[in-house]
Amino acid sequence: MTSETGGMLYAAIAAHASDRPEKTALSRGDHRLSYRELATAADTLATRLHDVGVTAESVVVIDLPVGFDTIVAMAAVSRAGAAFTLLEPELPDSRKQLIIDDCRPAALITESGLTRGPEPGPPLDERLVRRTSPAAYVGYTSGSTGVPKGAVIEQAALENHVRRTIEWYGLTSADTRLLFSSIAFDLALEQICTSMAVGCELVFRDEAFVYGGAEDFLHHCRRLGITVLSLPTGVFNRFGAELAGSDGRFAPDLRLVMAGGEAPTQGAVAAWANAAPGGTRVVNGYGPTETAVVVCYRDLLPGDDIAVGAPMDGVRFRLAPIGTEGDASELVIQGVAVGRGYLGRAASSSAFGLLDGKWSYRTGDVATARPDGGYDLHGRFDAQVKVNGGFRVEPGEIVSRLLAVDYVLDAVVVPFDGAAGRLLAAFVRLDGGRAAHQDPEAALVRQLAQTLPDYMVPSQVTVLDEFPLTSRGKVDQAALLDRARTRPGADAEEDADPADVTAQLRLAWRHVLGSPPEDGSTSFFAVGGNSVRAIELITQVRSRLDVQLRAAELYRTPGFDALARLLTDRRDGIPTAHHTTGTTLVPMRPAGADRLWVFLPPLSGAVTRYASLSRLLPADDTVWAMETPPELSGKGMAALADGLAEVLLAHDVDRYGTICVSGFSLGGVFGYEVARRLRDSCGDAVRALLIDPPDPGAHRVRVQDAFDIFVRVGWSIPVPAERFVTEDGGFDLAAVTAAAKDAGTLARDAGRQEIEDAWAVYESNARILDGLVLSPPDGLPVRILQGDTGGEIDYARRGPTAVTAGGGTPWTRGQALGQWRNILPDDAVDRLPVDHFALLESPNDELVRDWLDARARH
Repeated sequence: MTSETGGMLYAAIAAHASDRPEKTALSRGDHRLSYRELATAADTLATRLHDVGVTAESVVVIDLPVGFDTIVAMAAVSRAGAAFTLLEPELPDSRKQLIIDDCRPAALITESGLTRGPEPGPPLDERLVRRTSPAAYVGYTSGSTGVPKGAVIEQAALENHVRRTIEWYGLTSADTRLLFSSIAFDLALEQICTSMAVGCELVFRDEAFVYGGAEDFLHHCRRLGITVLSLPTGVFNRFGAELAGSDGRFAPDLRLVMAGGEAPTQGAVAAWANAAPGGTRVVNGYGPTETAVVVCYRDLLPGDDIAVGAPMDGVRFRLAPIGTEGDASELVIQGVAVGRGYLGRAASSSAFGLLDGKWSYRTGDVATARPDGGYDLHGRFDAQVKVNGGFRVEPGEIVSRLLAVDYVLDAVVVPFDGAAGRLLAAFVRLDGGRAAHQDPEAALVRQLAQTLPDYMVPSQVTVLDEFPLTSRGKVDQAALLDRARTRPGADAEEDADPADVTAQLRLAWRHVLGSPPEDGSTSFFAVGGNSVRAIELITQVRSRLDVQLRAAELYRTPGFDALARLLTDRRDGIPTAHHTTGTTLVPMRPAGADRLWVFLPPLSGAVTRYASLSRLLPADDTVWAMETPPELSGKGMAALADGLAEVLLAHDVDRYGTICVSGFSLGGVFGYEVARRLRDSCGDAVRALLIDPPDPGAHRVRVQDAFDIFVRVGWSIPVPAERFVTEDGGFDLAAVTAAAKDAGTLARDAGRQEIEDAWAVYESNARILDGLVLSPPDGLPVRILQGDTGGEIDYARRGPTAVTAGGGTPWTRGQALGQWRNILPDDAVDRLPVDHFALLESPNDELVRDWLDARARH
């Protein structure tokens, strides 16, 4: 399959396109790409690559969001006989530029299209001697000098890996594989290339594929029919620990799972072996970036010693004595799998060279041979470490980044074992006169996150006045490692009140990311958070607060303050999705008897929309919210407003000095009608402050529109609502139930009834404006905050989030619309240029809070 004119990947795809063109090659949700479509797209792009000068031994950088286009680009480069370099989409731009400068590509494929390389280098075989065949790809790993190192891997090496992997797994076209690994981790090539070579379906994680642990993850694998799974060892071990405590067999179709990157634990092996009712085959894979992905496999049974297997066909292992004493041996790899060497400044590395006349790669791993033909690994004798589930990094690169900060005098980076696997800790000495005055550790973490991949950002940074030294005057690495394990510097925080959600979340955040958030708006994923660390944060939150945080919620609400409010509401029993409580009047925050806020139900009929806002209002105020009573649902505005007002009067609403009646969207119309009724009993104490109410009576809210909002906003289901509309125009609520579970907004054990009850409220409220005619306020103080919807539903929740320059208010005078124009003057309307659905999203909810408080005082 390897030739001078095209690589193995394209050749396999083209063969399947000829033999079974309609067979699905790639899938993501409802989207499919057949082998014929994949080959056609690759042919088209390969022609364009040729037009810009790409030939054999050229390098093409692929910098795309992970999806179908990524595989098309890889196949097209393979078709051109060139070598690709894959860039992780979330990689900092500065690091991407370092890689581009090092490999000097002939072309770049990005979201903007195909372009020529800025400074194309000579062919790869002029930079490094060809060993067996044309170059297939350039894989990058960490470098001690601060520059990543690119290893050139040849076509024959990749093909040998793919062939032997297919044989070892027993992979067939009937299998279904999941692309799970980071595209920067060469384990992704194992998932992609073996799938395309054997002709099976490769599944991408769709919008619904979010998870908070092993059960959720395997639910999605079961939903997608995954039969063979390759996982970074950190994820394998973490999920294995969860599965060990469960009696369920969650993955009936999963016949094989491979752990790659570092050593799995015996407990995880045993747990994964029981993931399927008939047992799951567990495989340990080993292979450095400098060779073609994986060079040996070993099946592991529960209770087995954790070891690596004998080399696959075409590969040889040698044990070379280390040092003059020769009391330890380094694992050396020889044969077809070994790359040509490193590009650029790393090309002179002694890791590659001839040993006994054979081209070899010195792995740096200390090893001993086993009687059964396998090998035991005993760590490394050089400075490299494997962290975050298998990424091999040079601590020296991180040190060089720290020393580049002008106020860092010295730095040491050491690995330590954390709950989620091996992590990194950094220790620094600072020039106190130039260091950041507040939390320099957090400032350094943020700076590193701007230049390094997230797996290289230390999980903790500690400032020391002096480094501990050994009796010989060297930095005492053992003492630093002990400090890393005991997490110094957080002692005061560890005394935080166990019931204080914000304090405990701050501790969890610091435990996972190494430093607390800079401020309340700090996003988890902007300061080093990734999918593995998300699992760790979820686990920390559960252990500290006994509150369940779903991964879907963390991805939707990554800001610290917003996340703290969500967890506070959940702990206090306030719904955090559009679920109803079953109680018409919900005390959101009981407080004093001076000022009361009453928020009327929006389209969903639930108090959810007001959970965050209620906590932002002044601490001395009492806050109530109301839900649509089932007995009044569908009976029209007059009956509903009368009923809600009666409930309030029955709860002695007239004891409050000021009664601010409010509501968002449809709740604003309810609020106006209820406020008018309360005024008859409570007099001048009542005022109506309405948040972007619609124009009543001028139009009927279509049931189809309400269903769209129900699906995409109410239950945060990230797919078009049309998917759940039946051929006769009805709504498939069973499918909505399943999708809400996938989205993490409905509990796995919930039935369909909750969805049906919620939709009944949406549907009846959607009809409630039809024919409504507003009556004048008759002296009732009314103010409206008008959002900017742009005339369309905007699920992106767009809108500015900062107050105006100079400290002024962010809202401006608006204009009364529709029936509001008939009963209110224009000066009763303020306008905030934020999309309707973004008004109560953090941090815009703070702007709304300011408006409510200001207007309540006038």
